[in-house]
Amino acid sequence: FLGAPPTTPMSRYCSLALAALVSLPGGESLLLPAPAPHRAAAAAPLAARRVSMAYNPQPSKAKPRKAKSKEPKQKVKGPPSAAAQLQLVPEQTFYEAAPSITETIIPGLSVLTVVGIIPFGASLARQAWTRYKITNKRLEIKSGFQGKEVVQVTWREVVDVKWLRRFGGAAGDLVLTLQDGAKVEMRALAEFERNLNFIMAQLGDGVAADSGFPDGPAREFEERVQSGEEPPVELPPLSETEPAPTGA
Repeated sequence: FLGAPPTTPMSRYCSLALAALVSLPGGESLLLPAPAPHRAAAAAPLAARRVSMAYNPQPSKAKPRKAKSKEPKQKVKGPPSAAAQLQLVPEQTFYEAAPSITETIIPGLSVLTVVGIIPFGASLARQAWTRYKITNKRLEIKSGFQGKEVVQVTWREVVDVKWLRRFGGAAGDLVLTLQDGAKVEMRALAEFERNLNFIMAQLGDGVAADSGFPDGPAREFEERVQSGEEPPVELPPLSETEPAPTGA
């Protein structure tokens, strides 16, 4: 190579030297791999990106959400309860009056003694201020001074009834036991057999039978009603219990 003319280009001498090295045994290993073109190197990552975008090795397990409809729900109503049915029935009064006048007989006889004046005065006060009202829905008792104390009991609250007849059944006393254990007393109730029969018919299932109704006198009264000797135990017509219209 030193004897080469100075006008020969250096690249030519390099090519000749390279060819000589390659011709030697194992000279091929000295060659470096040719660099890939710039466009091919740039295209490889782009192709890889396209493939990764086209295929997702771990697809999402989320399910598409369904659009919620806001349609109103239809409520299915069951059969009305006994209490609801009772609310639909208009209230009618069966009986309304003061206690029986018979409660003043014994206190009146005791006026002959000084001690008897007080119970006789109390019985007269009860005649003036106490009122019993029996309807198809409830029992109302007004008592106390000028009747300002009012007790109201619905028939479905009563779980037991005790009674005692006085003066041959002309009057009687009633004691009603309520669900909470409270007791309501009616003393000297007039028209006792008729009122007792009506009250028992208004109570819940089995309450009258559990209370021992009907007893002997009650059966006799029912027989008289069936034979026509006594008027039937029933509410008056609704038109008779309705308040009279006001105005012209």
